[in-house]
Parts: sequence; C-alpha cells; structure tokens
Amino acid sequence: MGRPLALALGFGLVLSLGVSLAAMAHGPGEAEIVVEPAAITAGESVILAGTGLEPNSDRVLILAGQDLLVEFDTVTTDADGMFQIELTIPSHLPSGTYELRAIGDETLTTPLEVTAAAGGGGGSPVPNDPNETVAPRDRTPIELGVILVLVVLAAVAGGLLVWRAEWFRGQPGA
Repeated sequence: MGRPLALALGFGLVLSLGVSLAAMAHGPGEAEIVVEPAAITAGESVILAGTGLEPNSDRVLILAGQDLLVEFDTVTTDADGMFQIELTIPSHLPSGTYELRAIGDETLTTPLEVTAAAGGGGGSPVPNDPNETVAPRDRTPIELGVILVLVVLAAVAGGLLVWRAEWFRGQPGA
C-alpha cells in the first residue's frame, strides 16, 4: 500500500511541476490571441480571444492572406486586458492559411486555415468587394478613335499653353 501511494504522490508532484514550468515559460500577463476553431470553411464564424493585453485598449482586427487584407471591427479590451469576439470569415475567400492579427501597441497573430466554400471561393471575388481585381476590357475601334482624338487635343492644348507662356516671358514688361 505504501509503494502505490508513493508513486501517486511522485506522479502528482511531477505533473504539478510540469504545469508550473509551462505557466512560468508562458509568463504571467504575456499577451496572446487564440482562435477557435483554427480551421474552418469560408463563410463560417470563429471566436477570437485575447489575454494579457493592456486594459481598456483598442485593437484593430485584420485577416491577412497572400494578397488579401480583410479589416474587421475594432475591439476594446476589458479591465483585465482580455477580449472575445465572434468574427464571420468572408465566404469568397480561397483556400489557404491566413493570419488573424490584433493590432494595438504590438501586433499579435494567430494562424487560421480556411477551406474555400463550395461554389464561392475558387478565387473569383464577390461583386463590389474592395479587394476585387479589375480586368481590362476590350475597346471598340470607335472608342479607341475617340480616346486618340482626346489625347491629341490635350497634347495640342498643352503645347499652345507652353508656347504662350514662353512668348509672354519674352515680352518687355512681363
């Protein structure tokens, strides 16, 4: 009976020492953010939580991808330097690893794995999306002719203005 009790006490001591060391390595009040879940399908929501932050301070929340930035609302920490907010990830995002950022006195980051939504994230942006890529359109010969005439008229008008300015500069009393 004495040996199992000693083993249990030893195991408990080792376990508590390990937890204490892990807590000391993390440090009291060390700022961090975490996201739950860490992997989602575009269009779903996540919970972003921050701890160890400056009390009553604002944080700008951003989702950053390869060529993409999505700005969310600003969140304010409570008196204990914590916040928790639900964020809906845009449904048009392509699959990839993104980074949630909480920007304040320092920038804290946490990764987020996003899988494209069925039929929505194949890389084509949503209409009226501020990150939308604009492709050039083909112009008709008439449109090209009008553009060319306007460019020539602007060049002639600019040349006349320069000539006139030079001419007045050369006049006595000017």
